[in-house]
Amino acid sequence: MQQNETLPYPRADLRQHPPRPAREMLGGLYFLARTIDKTRAKIQGTLGPYKIQPGISGYVFEGLGITEDQFTDAVRSAKSDDDVVRWLHANTDAAKYAALNDMLINRRIRDDEHRAQVLPANPSLAERPDLWNWFEFFDYDDKWMYEAANRGKPGAAPKL
Repeated sequence: MQQNETLPYPRADLRQHPPRPAREMLGGLYFLARTIDKTRAKIQGTLGPYKIQPGISGYVFEGLGITEDQFTDAVRSAKSDDDVVRWLHANTDAAKYAALNDMLINRRIRDDEHRAQVLPANPSLAERPDLWNWFEFFDYDDKWMYEAANRGKPGAAPKL
């Protein structure tokens, strides 16, 4: 899709800007708003440097007992975030949300070996050896990948 074409989800053009922050709470869940943004971008072909699975969104789906395809269908048919939240609440067990949120916000790079494994897919991590929590890393990486000096680098947003 060309940049000048009308997009069905103009706020989800992740070639231009990052998705919403991992810590943004929506429908009682962390990472849901971010996953909606990434799913909308995937639907319209503007995912940019992001992915849905494997990754934290996959843990969200697994923890809620849904598939990426089910979630994508819900996002595609939704008119708003509220519609996605209503679908999610109708199709998942809200009793699982607290444990899932706790797992998500505390998820970390386990050790130096794990860091070495994830570094190729997350090159900005090399610049921040102090970051171990994934949510903290996402905050940093979302800024890094859209800085003009980094655009077009591996792991960064495409050049404009």
